[in-house]
Amino acid sequence: MKARGIKPEWEVFSPTHLLQDVTTLLAEGHDDEPPFVNLVMNVHRNFQNAMPYSPRYLQMMVDMLPKTSLFCVSGIGPSQLEANINALLLGGHARVGLEDNLYFRQGELATNMQLTERIVNIMRAMEMEPATPAEAREMLHLPRAASPRPEFSLGASDAIIRQ
Repeated sequence: MKARGIKPEWEVFSPTHLLQDVTTLLAEGHDDEPPFVNLVMNVHRNFQNAMPYSPRYLQMMVDMLPKTSLFCVSGIGPSQLEANINALLLGGHARVGLEDNLYFRQGELATNMQLTERIVNIMRAMEMEPATPAEAREMLHLPRAASPRPEFSLGASDAIIRQ
């Protein structure tokens, strides 16, 4: 990945993923600063050792992040909105979309546009602003896109914020 200029997203489901896997692989030079870590929470019924979502567990995971990390939280299912707001309050970034959550509210199917508009409205109410693609590239220390088809792009539902 590194040889091809691809920036990894480190998906972690438990403290051991941070303290052992991410830390070891970063120390071995498999990523450039800053690492981008996605804390995946609330899949504990589906994945062994995964963490349920709670503000306390999220704070614990954030406290374990490598010092230069940028992070977002995948709050799977009904925890998506609360987890994103909590991530923003802790200095992280928002991640929404149908990959993580099919519902806008209980019983109402969502669209990616609805989920994205809601978190952007909440961010703006908190006096935060979504980053432009150029700003996100700068935060992640990615090269500018040399062609109309860049090697790295944020998913339609990933929102990096300007602080």
